[in-house]
Amino acid sequence: MKLKHLLVSLFFISAASVFGQFSLGVFTGYGQSSFDDDILGSDSKIEQAGYVPVGVQAGFNINTVSFGSIFVGAEFNYAVLPFTFDINGDIGNGDESLAEFKVNQMVIGALAKFKFGKGNIKPFVRLGGGAYMGGGDMEYSDKLKDYYQQFGQTLEDEEYDVKTAFGFNAGAGADFRLNPSTSFFAEFVYHIVDREPDEEGAESFSANNWAIQLGAQFGL
Repeated sequence: MKLKHLLVSLFFISAASVFGQFSLGVFTGYGQSSFDDDILGSDSKIEQAGYVPVGVQAGFNINTVSFGSIFVGAEFNYAVLPFTFDINGDIGNGDESLAEFKVNQMVIGALAKFKFGKGNIKPFVRLGGGAYMGGGDMEYSDKLKDYYQQFGQTLEDEEYDVKTAFGFNAGAGADFRLNPSTSFFAEFVYHIVDREPDEEGAESFSANNWAIQLGAQFGL
């Protein structure tokens, strides 16, 4: 066990000497879907929905490039508040909300940020890619459940499995350095991915989305 810990320590020491300082960042923000508007069928059009991502970015800064620096590492991104689509209809009292369709998103992938300049404010562009995961949930309102109950039918909330898909993301932002080991960042990210329900005969749909993220990065 001691040998394993020693090898891990030597790896990080070697990586730091080649790539530079290891850093760990945390972020949150707000985003919105840019899905196909007929994901629930051609007869049902949705309005786009917001979500709240939280996540971690970890990696190394390469400071030997002429234009500034490059951050290379990994990113974990989870929609702590999922995309929530309202489904409206009329069951006798006019148009009202009858259900909510929630789509979860978790992204695990690689990330590179190309930072420009040597000052305390560094604009950057970012590119990433990885696995997009998470299923869906259909939650029916009590009014709709009661409506079906009048006809002797029971309406139950449903869960939908969605296959993991590979997708890409790109964006831009800026770092604001407070001291040699601490900085804040703000970035815009656009995710490009197609998702497919995990059921026979299902068709894939565009699950593109965007987010504005704010975070802090700490050198370790």
